Amino acid sequence: MNTVPQQAYVCPICAAERSRPIPFRDPDSGLRVLKTAGYHWRLCGTCGNAFPTQTVSLAELQQYWDRNRVIDDTPAAEAEAVWQGRWQASQVWAQRTYDFVAPFIRPDMQHFLDVACGLGATVALFRDKGWQAEGVDADPNTRQFHEKAGVSVTIGQVENLQPGAAFDVVSIAHAIYFVSRPRQFVQQVAAMLKPDGLFAVIVSDLLSSLSDSCPGYAHTWYPSADALVYLLEQEGFVVIARRRLKGSIMILAKPGQTGAPRAFPRRDYWLHMSQAWRFKVLGRPYRCLVNGLKKLLRK
Repeated sequence: MNTVPQQAYVCPICAAERSRPIPFRDPDSGLRVLKTAGYHWRLCGTCGNAFPTQTVSLAELQQYWDRNRVIDDTPAAEAEAVWQGRWQASQVWAQRTYDFVAPFIRPDMQHFLDVACGLGATVALFRDKGWQAEGVDADPNTRQFHEKAGVSVTIGQVENLQPGAAFDVVSIAHAIYFVSRPRQFVQQVAAMLKPDGLFAVIVSDLLSSLSDSCPGYAHTWYPSADALVYLLEQEGFVVIARRRLKGSIMILAKPGQTGAPRAFPRRDYWLHMSQAWRFKVLGRPYRCLVNGLKKLLRK
């Protein structure tokens, strides 16, 4: 009797082959599903990172994002309102990023790079603080805001940046799970940083009970905070600060040697599998309560 060997799914972070399927957002129906064949998502049993079974190419990601951005035929007033709302929100996170990094900044630091910089608010803030600041973003629609803010931004994918630049601080906020090759990206950051530089990563608290999110087609991987730390330590970084703020997790790392990175795949697996009901029992009632209080305070 012939048997078909089980397909090996290799984790793009640690190259382990031991993994289990987890729920994900079906690209066709938009529903949370769990599949064991075809396109689906798996959780690595070694490092705890979640990854899709089929890799999305850089070109496909660019096409996906282009379809989900403000497009040319959007009415001018409506598009302006969207961008202005984003600008205000980005200014808030720019200040939070700077405040998080500031205690670790030395007087000799002056070169800053913001990856996936969006409208450029963080670049502008660092520039106003006296830095030689620049950004990179894949969305050409943001160029007008870069020009308004007077900031230096390269339009394109970070994967295509030329190596050789030396930065004191590199940051990426709410975007590292959209980078096409996360392990190679962290290696690229390490090569771009000065030996005593800082790498700031901000991610959404993806597995929180207050979130109803799950992996989807646009994601290239889906890390918990500890799984992200695992990747950083695996690639030669030492985490020097870690903070939870407003539904996000802020991590600051620098080049250095640590022991073997630690992972918690069993715990992360349980968090993935239980997230739907945790949000139903805890997250949704909490959101309703907060929204209700906000309405009362506005009256």
